[in-house]
Amino acid sequence: MASVPNGVYAITKRNEQMITLIDPKDLATLLPPTGESGQQEWQVEGRADGNVTIKNLAHGTYLTYDSDPNVNEMIMGSTEPRPWALYQAAEPFAFHVVVPGGPIEGDELALDLSLLRIFPPRLALRPLEVNDQRQVWRFESHE
Repeated sequence: MASVPNGVYAITKRNEQMITLIDPKDLATLLPPTGESGQQEWQVEGRADGNVTIKNLAHGTYLTYDSDPNVNEMIMGSTEPRPWALYQAAEPFAFHVVVPGGPIEGDELALDLSLLRIFPPRLALRPLEVNDQRQVWRFESHE
């Protein structure tokens, strides 16, 4: 398990798309820079158990999923903090964002793109593929 220093980050994919929360409890999407203050900025806070919480700056809501973690569970904002484990990828400040305490139904679950082919792309829990660079998120400091 790895971590990043507590702070404010844009969480991005290779193609400059960022995790975005348009409304406080909306579904999380992946968009290019919107220019809207805080929608694409996330406060990452370490917890005593080594996991982190990820809170949206614009809305003060946390990156989470609705119920028990399941494959294809959609990612959204919520007032309830949810812990995430960060698994270091090959590059610095690049991680798989994983549901701690797995595996669940045989798989560890990671933050990834939903299989729904809609715009803007939604985020969902998907089986962790540690060798799949498409599942890697980059944490870019915004402090």
